Amino acid sequence: MGLTALFGGALAGCRERAAPSPGAVVFGALFPLTGELADKGKDSLEGVILAVEDVNSAGGIPSLGRRRFELRTADSRGAPDIGVRETERLVVQEAVVGIIGAYQSSVTKPATQVAERLETPFVVSVSLADIIIERGFRYTFRMQPKVDFYCRDQIRFLEELSARTGRPVRRVALLHENSDFGTSTAQAQKRALRARGFELAVVVPYVAAGVVDMRGEVARVLAARPDVILEVTYLNDSVLIRRALHDAGSTALLVDMAGGTVSPEYVQRLGAVADGTFTVSEYARSTREGAALNERFRKRFGHDITGDSAYAYQSVWVLADAIDRARSTDRKAIRDALAATDLPAGPRMILPSERLRFDADGQNETARLFVDQIQRGKLVTVWPSESAAAEPLLP
Repeated sequence: MGLTALFGGALAGCRERAAPSPGAVVFGALFPLTGELADKGKDSLEGVILAVEDVNSAGGIPSLGRRRFELRTADSRGAPDIGVRETERLVVQEAVVGIIGAYQSSVTKPATQVAERLETPFVVSVSLADIIIERGFRYTFRMQPKVDFYCRDQIRFLEELSARTGRPVRRVALLHENSDFGTSTAQAQKRALRARGFELAVVVPYVAAGVVDMRGEVARVLAARPDVILEVTYLNDSVLIRRALHDAGSTALLVDMAGGTVSPEYVQRLGAVADGTFTVSEYARSTREGAALNERFRKRFGHDITGDSAYAYQSVWVLADAIDRARSTDRKAIRDALAATDLPAGPRMILPSERLRFDADGQNETARLFVDQIQRGKLVTVWPSESAAAEPLLP
């Protein structure tokens, strides 16, 4: 089945109930498949699709007689109220055993609240706001690192880059979109920067939805004369920021928080202007395991895997592993199995750590980050050094 047909069928599943295949184990995926963040939803859904194919190729759910995994999708359209309705539809009408999603924190927060009320496991592939896993919920488990992990590794990178190159990196500007994603990240960045002795030059928030010009915000940032700009973006605003910085002749380092800059469209729209951009990355394609998965992903979908895709892919395996250990499709039993997850690195645990475990809050406690840079139109890992595929290039 072609990808267009597959996505078309997936979206049709959002509007009318599809009868499950005999004996199938049905789960749901909730992402923004239309709207301004459709590129992120597409990346995430592709990771889910590949993982479902891999789970089924490996024999399905062994303890349940090798029953196959079957996917039901839902489109949040980037709207919290739609995300709530679609979560309830997946549980009540589609009778899913669990849900994976939902990308935006503003959607994931109320969606997981619905899942908690309906006692349905919700594996959060990507959603950065820490409130998601700080409410005492029993049915929410998050794959993505905590925002403090992102800031920790971002600052480690800046410190090591300064030491290696001799380039001063002390004055830091924060430029962030003002949803839950950007606001919670900026708060954590402020804490981390001050704790490590960096100077906070300026903080500039903005509304990303519908933005067409970022020159004013960029001018405010550059007026503070920062050594580095830490940005928290979605796709369109990240493109506008980079263009404005280029037009202003800025030589400040630009480091994104795995936002719009990791989308293939960022380079497509900017061309050579994108080169030099740094971004935190959840997945390193330069490692042996990362390269192998990326090759399969690229053959399947025609482009490189992203961190969003990788976490969505991993979420499917985590859910499948929990169902297998639960030996049941009972949601409470699956929830208990998820809480006891301890996946070692290998074919079923592709993230860059020795194993995958959830803490008492449901947070993946072993998560770590990388830093990539766009060089000649390609995202390449430049930090940490043991995983680097290239040296950082400075303006």
